[in-house]
Amino acid sequence: MFSKLTTVAVSLLALTIFVIVGCSDDETTPTGTNPTNDSGTVEFTEFGNLVEQIAPPVYTTPSGAPHGDWDSLWTNGTNPLLGKVFGADEPMSLYWNIENLDGAIEELTMISLRLDSMGITGDTTFTVPEGPTIELQTLIANTAIPTQCQAILGFTEVDLDKLVKLHFTEGDFSGDYHIGYALGDSTQSYVTFFTATEGTLVESFLYYAFVNLNDSSVDIRGIFFKDYGNQTSARWGYNIETVNEVDFSYRMSWFSDESPDFSLLGCVVGGGNKDEMFALKYRQYVPADTTVVDSAYILDQTFDGNYAYIGTGIATGYESFVNEDNIFTLEDMPTTLLTSPWTE
Repeated sequence: MFSKLTTVAVSLLALTIFVIVGCSDDETTPTGTNPTNDSGTVEFTEFGNLVEQIAPPVYTTPSGAPHGDWDSLWTNGTNPLLGKVFGADEPMSLYWNIENLDGAIEELTMISLRLDSMGITGDTTFTVPEGPTIELQTLIANTAIPTQCQAILGFTEVDLDKLVKLHFTEGDFSGDYHIGYALGDSTQSYVTFFTATEGTLVESFLYYAFVNLNDSSVDIRGIFFKDYGNQTSARWGYNIETVNEVDFSYRMSWFSDESPDFSLLGCVVGGGNKDEMFALKYRQYVPADTTVVDSAYILDQTFDGNYAYIGTGIATGYESFVNEDNIFTLEDMPTTLLTSPWTE
């Protein structure tokens, strides 16, 4: 389902940082105009640790996970459903997406700090030798969310302060990273757009991330669309939120039409307490545009913090976490490649 485009982009961004660092002889600790910590350095928030505080741990090897007393897609087989939900290798999985979000913020942090140390401030555009073009902008109006992303992100516009754009090429590969952000005393917001092209493959994703610095609560949403160039595509959307400071709510749906025989929409919704108990529902639609759920794969399950099954079905008190009205439907999904909120 997924190509090396994102991997190539990360490599090129790493080169960007190497070149930028090499451009400056200033080895002092840079300071910025954004909110700072006690040492004076800029603080951007990465979200991996915050998600781990509320979400179940990374689901890894199927053989190491407890099995239920009936044949279930959750844990059984070579490609268990929990790997798509809370794994780190499947591209629609929670931790895969959070890692990519944090990768963008890490690059933003390093670029921002180094540019401050080099005395590069304000709105400007420059090209790094043997590297990408970087553009810095101050945002004076709310950022409009592209229409086809609004259903999953849940809003039409967002108030951000700064924008960093990167454009890079290597051979037949080209990519763009756009990262907008607002850093306040008690909250931070980020919108990250990425697109890359290599031959006939084109992929794009858009992330929104919000954190309340007072209680570490988060709201993270993401959308992905990939065009294979042969009239097939892959797409997904997800949302994880903190509930009552210690619980989580999660929903994710993915679409695939790679099979020549059918298309599929897989949908997960659930939540609870990662250390004690959480509940998940899975619903599947084949073909993806049908309104009738696949009766063979109606899965309702409650788990403990180690992914062991707790009874069958949804435990009492967890019904609100698995409300099927919160499932992302095919109508919520993008139908074409995503465009940047800052397309000119």
